[in-house]
Amino acid sequence: MTWQVFIKELKDSVRDRKTIFLSVLLPILFNVGLLFFLENVMMNDQVEQVTVAVDSNSDPVVISWLQELKELEVELVEDPVKVVKDGEALVAFIADADFINKLENNQMPSIRVLADPTSTKGGTTQDLISNVLTIKKQDYIAQRLADNNIDPLTIEPFQINIESISEGDDMSLYMISIFAQLIIVLAVLMGGLPAANDLFAGEKERKTMEALLMTPVNRFHIIVGKWMTISTLSMISGIFSCITFIVGVNLFTERLADALQLDKNIGFFTVSLLVGIIFFALLISSIQMIISLLANNLKEAQNYISPITTLAMVPYFVLIGVSVTELNSTHFMIPFLNIYALIKQLIYGIYDVTSILLVVGSSIVFIIITFVVAYAMFMKSKWVLGKS
Repeated sequence: MTWQVFIKELKDSVRDRKTIFLSVLLPILFNVGLLFFLENVMMNDQVEQVTVAVDSNSDPVVISWLQELKELEVELVEDPVKVVKDGEALVAFIADADFINKLENNQMPSIRVLADPTSTKGGTTQDLISNVLTIKKQDYIAQRLADNNIDPLTIEPFQINIESISEGDDMSLYMISIFAQLIIVLAVLMGGLPAANDLFAGEKERKTMEALLMTPVNRFHIIVGKWMTISTLSMISGIFSCITFIVGVNLFTERLADALQLDKNIGFFTVSLLVGIIFFALLISSIQMIISLLANNLKEAQNYISPITTLAMVPYFVLIGVSVTELNSTHFMIPFLNIYALIKQLIYGIYDVTSILLVVGSSIVFIIITFVVAYAMFMKSKWVLGKS
């Protein structure tokens, strides 16, 4: 009997164009668009030039230092600060006219680099110019020490080398992990949402729930059939998102595909991700049933689900600053947090059976708890029929 209820509700839900769009088309379009953005915008090696307004009275040698940088487009002007304020340049650069002469005479010339503090590009350009000037300054210091027969090690007793312990393209993997978590989890969250709202709050609003309960079908079979319908749509959405992500990375990107290296463990990666998606879909569907039972109509259900969806994003932001080596058993046992942690671990090429088992085990516990709550509510008329 549960199967018949499931098939009926699934057919009714699939007939809704909004369901098809949210469960199938939206994940595909979102993944393709996001992968294109990552590959061609975020990972683009092409240098974008930034205009720097340079005081035309500045020392020509100092100006030549800036002109050596391919990232900068040097524009000589009379009033660089005014040019920046007018929005015609991002950074103003002013150096003493006799800068080199002062250096050679052991005086202290000055350079001013000005930018709008609210501009990210302006701040980045300031840092770039500062780094170049620091290198030039070190060169002059080394030359002065040599002229005075002083060993440079006198003022620089040791070296500091900042290196990454990871191999490969760290930035590409980081960007993939951030966006993969977001798009896959959102796909599962949104895939079954229309059906969840419609199968409980919607039926209460249309007054069709009474007719359904008058049938000889046991309420347990009804709620399990509805739960399976919501879960299936959530799974379909998540699976389409997963497939589109994997296919898109391998076929339409180069840097992302090289960083992810899915060809080495495509089977384990896919199966692990699908297991995580399936159990997360079952959990989120039972929670969505509870929310829909609490509401008396579709609008009220949508109002309830918005803050819940927002709360579901909290673990995402918690894990942004956590490296994959910092993940421990706790991360894989906490609901919602565990799916983000699993996706992040898989993206970085760590295939740990224990982590997957922890995700499955903890998900089963919370699925049982939330489903029991939903079933208890479904057995009470005040939640099933709503306000009269």
